[in-house]
Amino acid sequence: MKLTYYGTAAGEGWPGLFCNCDLCREARRLGGKNVRTRSQALVNDDLLIDLSPDTNMHSLVYGLDLSKINHMLVTHSHSDHMSPAELELLREPFALNRPEVFQIYGNRRVKEKIWSGVPDVSQVASRFNFHDARPFIPMEIKDYTVVPLLALHDKREECLFYQITQGDKTILYAHDTGAFPEPTMDYLKEHGVHLDLVSLDCTTQSEKDGKNHMGLADAARQKEELLELNLADTNTKWVVNHFSHNGHWLHERMVGEASKYGFLASYDTMAVEI
Repeated sequence: MKLTYYGTAAGEGWPGLFCNCDLCREARRLGGKNVRTRSQALVNDDLLIDLSPDTNMHSLVYGLDLSKINHMLVTHSHSDHMSPAELELLREPFALNRPEVFQIYGNRRVKEKIWSGVPDVSQVASRFNFHDARPFIPMEIKDYTVVPLLALHDKREECLFYQITQGDKTILYAHDTGAFPEPTMDYLKEHGVHLDLVSLDCTTQSEKDGKNHMGLADAARQKEELLELNLADTNTKWVVNHFSHNGHWLHERMVGEASKYGFLASYDTMAVEI
């Protein structure tokens, strides 16, 4: 399995679109891995995670090949993870020679956002199917088994992250979330799936209690808990992702700090194979 990170920033992007702070000015000056777009990832070449408002940029600049993708997991309805207006472009005359219907998996708020946010949803409704992703109920998607897990994030909706298994390999993609809530930990302990790749939120280094998001210290605590439960081991690959300029660390600093805890620091277009 392979996980490719196309967008690795928090909701404002980095540099923030309208921001003039020191960190954003420095990211603009340095460029490279310090420039981060909004959240999106791809499992292998056919299972998309989130519909970032930067999806078109990911296609044009980073080489995201949407012609191969007809299945998408959505974590929650926030605008940096779900940009519903993009779905109008599934229909003719905007999209030609696309015979397969797009399959979307998400919570109730995501569904509501699609039906209210697509400019003329009746014109495009035949081009996608929406599937309710319910916490702890496995979904068979192509040759993947996907388990939606509860996140600790926006209390106004049932935010999710995903355990994705293909064959004997499993990815845990856990963004936007604070410390894993008890029902999620109970599920992981009960089912005991070995995690080969764990990708954890690391939005801001000011987080001290793991609520809504994590900082690096929170991610390290979550890692230790998963290791203590034998859900991961020395062969597991660990990544931190979803960075905000409010975390105050540019990429080089984040790489150094993350390595102290055994994490890779993601950047746009980084791919990790297991």
